[in-house]
Amino acid sequence: MPAATVNSIELLLGIIHLVVGFNFFCIAWALLGKSGTKDVGILNLVVGILVALSAWWIHSLGLTGATALCLVFAMIYFMVFGIFVFGYDSRGLGWFCLFATIVFIWYAYHFATLGPVAPQLYWYTFFNLAWAVLTFVLWLALSLGKPLAKLAAYILIIESFITTLIPAMLYLTEKWNPLAPFIAG
Repeated sequence: MPAATVNSIELLLGIIHLVVGFNFFCIAWALLGKSGTKDVGILNLVVGILVALSAWWIHSLGLTGATALCLVFAMIYFMVFGIFVFGYDSRGLGWFCLFATIVFIWYAYHFATLGPVAPQLYWYTFFNLAWAVLTFVLWLALSLGKPLAKLAAYILIIESFITTLIPAMLYLTEKWNPLAPFIAG
């Protein structure tokens, strides 16, 4: 893969991480009752569209696995949009979150097994495990009715920095180049 393509992918991943982090942060405040749900719902629609479009561009570069991971997030955001703006039942999102938990655990395993080739990808093992915890808590809260919305909000705030904002800033300032081992030549 040419270096220019790798840099483009990493910058795009940085943008995705940045908007996802912003979205995590805003959803958390809505769950805590400190923000309106309709405005955060509209944000989810915009972020969902941006992430879905970015995912398809990443797919055109041959990174189907990254495409799938991005689309899991985009689908969550489209569902949150419907729940926050139109008042749809959130149990369906909860069940999707259980499915997403399984997907994130699989991706954590995937990135862990890539470690010998690219040890910096171990961070994605951590990110996916963190997202699995988040979606598992959301499943418990949304589908099973457990009183965990406040816990989910605090997890969202923490993960908005650790799994999204910090990696975004490292990508966007070109201080982190996890795809370097995959550059041909």
